[in-house]
Amino acid sequence: MRRKRGANRFIARAAILLATLSVIATAEGSAVARPAPQFLPADAARPAAARVGAQARARRAIPAASTRSLPLNAPVVSMAATPSGRGAWRVGRDGGVFTSGDAHFYGSTGAMRLNQPIVGIAATPTGHGYWFVARDGGIFTFGDAHFYGSTGAMRLNQPIVGMIPTHRGHGYWLIARDGGVFSFGDAHFYGSTGAMRLNQPIVGGAATRSGRGYWFVAADGGVFSFGDARFMGSVGGSRVPQAVVSMAPDRGGYLLLASNGRVFNFGGARNYGSATNSCPGAPAVAIATAPKAIGYWIAFANARAFALSPAADAPHCPSHRAAPTSKTSAAATDLFNRLNDERRARGLAPLTWDPYLAAYATGWSRTMGHSDMHHSVIGNLLGPYNYVGENIAMDSAGVPASAIHKNWMYSQDHRDNILAPGFQRVGIGVYCAPNGSIWATEDFGRPASAGWPPPYAGKTPLDPVARTDADHRGC
Repeated sequence: MRRKRGANRFIARAAILLATLSVIATAEGSAVARPAPQFLPADAARPAAARVGAQARARRAIPAASTRSLPLNAPVVSMAATPSGRGAWRVGRDGGVFTSGDAHFYGSTGAMRLNQPIVGIAATPTGHGYWFVARDGGIFTFGDAHFYGSTGAMRLNQPIVGMIPTHRGHGYWLIARDGGVFSFGDAHFYGSTGAMRLNQPIVGGAATRSGRGYWFVAADGGVFSFGDARFMGSVGGSRVPQAVVSMAPDRGGYLLLASNGRVFNFGGARNYGSATNSCPGAPAVAIATAPKAIGYWIAFANARAFALSPAADAPHCPSHRAAPTSKTSAAATDLFNRLNDERRARGLAPLTWDPYLAAYATGWSRTMGHSDMHHSVIGNLLGPYNYVGENIAMDSAGVPASAIHKNWMYSQDHRDNILAPGFQRVGIGVYCAPNGSIWATEDFGRPASAGWPPPYAGKTPLDPVARTDADHRGC
């Protein structure tokens, strides 16, 4: 829609998307396919136990480490730790690589034109290379990582969400959103959830120490085990406030990570704290462990990362320091307040500010300001959310955020997003271009843990528009 008001140039578009995954109640727990147990004589078992003890003593705590947020072309989506645990790689959706500690750069796809975005990274056992996997299962190798096959040419039922390397590094498993498994190289198939109807989609997985089994975790924290992997617990029935986004093996057990940075441990895995109080400004996206280290790394979408271990305390954001208020944050806050005033005026519950969606919206407003007016691929938000929507707009220099809100309210599609009863959260981002023009994005979401939204046909009435007043918050 294009509307001219004097010298002003206002353009806005709206989008909404509902996840199409089946939601059928299934039994929580594990789907197990184990080989027959084998027993060794006591005298044969002792040397192995001694070796394991020596190996455990050789492991050292990951030292305190953190990285700062970066201006990104695409958000970080995955992470892998070096074998020593003293460094980590983070990869963006475009395949850009960010290193810390003893992680070395071996290449990226940042300058390539990809068919599908990158969704995962896995390190080789030597730490001298890594693989990327794309949403379509395409594989990219760097350093001493070898190519063993891909699903890039296959027609998949659901997109790939991650990969797990084998312990020898001579193969890997690819995991799909429905829990389908594709094995390559020396990776063996031990089962999948591909034929099950899941409450929530699969978001990650981890292999057992032996390499003869693996676990999957769903967005609601439900855990599924295969091969010699044992089910040790989950948060699937706990209705966690934030979706689970990642999983990592640790001491024969496993760790789960929620998008707010909270860590859950099961089995022999140790919990050294969470990153919920780190004020990262973006959602957590990955947790990674290392075979030679005690502790774990947590990565965020804006490239921030923290190492937690007995030698590294959980990060804390100083609460007594107020962050400086910029023009863009003031404009975003104004749009947030106006949006909720409209909902309250109609008896609707106000939306909660979501840092994940805010980071996404802010990044997209900046992208539009440097390119042109177009929607993001909001389907990328599905997983942590099962119902998403987006309002975007731009206007010329001197136009305040209040004018953008008013124009959104007088547009049927934008108003329907603002007043949708199924949404529970929102993130808003504003960008001021060098020429003074203002670019704004509102991203709406309903957490997957909240269940499916009520039926909604839109076509909300115009009246009453609660906030038609003007102000000067803008660029």
